[in-house]
Amino acid sequence: MAVDTNRSCPPVPIWIELSKAQEQVERDNNNRPPLTSGSSDTDYTIITAASSIRTSFSLRDKREIIQQYEQRPEKTPDIASEMEKWYAMTDRYGFLNTQQTESDSILLKEKEIERAEKWAAMSHRILIDGETAYTFSYSSKLRRRVYKGIPDCWRRDVWYYLVTDGLRSANEDYAYKKSYQELLLKESSHERQIDLDIPRTLRDHIMFKQRYGSGQRALFNVLRAFSNYDEEVGYCQGMTNIVATILMYCDEERAFLMLRRMFLRDKLHDLYIPGFPTLMESFFIQDNLLKRYRPRLYHHLNELGLSSDIYATRWYITLFTGGVVQYHTLLRIWDIYFLCGYDIFFFVVIALLKEYEGKESFY
Repeated sequence: MAVDTNRSCPPVPIWIELSKAQEQVERDNNNRPPLTSGSSDTDYTIITAASSIRTSFSLRDKREIIQQYEQRPEKTPDIASEMEKWYAMTDRYGFLNTQQTESDSILLKEKEIERAEKWAAMSHRILIDGETAYTFSYSSKLRRRVYKGIPDCWRRDVWYYLVTDGLRSANEDYAYKKSYQELLLKESSHERQIDLDIPRTLRDHIMFKQRYGSGQRALFNVLRAFSNYDEEVGYCQGMTNIVATILMYCDEERAFLMLRRMFLRDKLHDLYIPGFPTLMESFFIQDNLLKRYRPRLYHHLNELGLSSDIYATRWYITLFTGGVVQYHTLLRIWDIYFLCGYDIFFFVVIALLKEYEGKESFY
């Protein structure tokens, strides 16, 4: 992203631009080119001002969009051969074109199996409304192991355990699970915008690579259902990466429940509503932490006219899922996020800026 560093003409703060956001969005929508699977990554410095856009389009357009996601392939592929072909080209997380060597992969698998066995030993299987869930003894041992990184095969259950306060609120979630299909039956004014943004999301991951494939279909459904559940938020473009990350470990219904629980526990509702109060508060906290712990960096960025909203909007609005860090690092961040809550992102921001400050060419 090109940044004007002219000190005599600093960038306009985002909170001033927000007042004119709706008019700008309407003008942009009229001139927006069609998107394809090769669309560039979203510019979140613009998107935050366009949160909760209600794009107007005809009933016919709406039906065509939904039909694209509901259609199934005429010929059922050979699942075994397809999986063998794709997984030979991906890393352990399903991303294409990685540089991981075979020896590294073997060592990681051995370590993963060893750690997964430890997690299995401290888990307890229970039934909630006839469905299997896992509970754990909340202790210093659990916290240490979360900080070390949750094994992939346990992330779904441990994340859900942590975000539901040790499954204390799980019964309420399973009641909402029944309403998921009902929410999908409702019309949403955000369907077109969701459809436009989906091809931009994790395009290098096999789950979301195929247009209107099962991964994109699940992503479309969860976002559409949630836009009907929280009508004030509706849909914000930063949510696509968040839901896609959850869907890598959960089915549609569980992903919806996880997203809903994250919004309730961490008040993410205020991160996306018009005015973006949590985002503005995050910039304020970040600036004060940076001023206290990295004063030289804080003053350097101010001299360049680089306010937090210019470079950190993507970080917060996507909960770091918007291509900010490598995926394995993101998962470690999210492990701690589910344990500690939203405030962990402030520590991540300072650590990330400190890392870049250490580069020889930074100043």
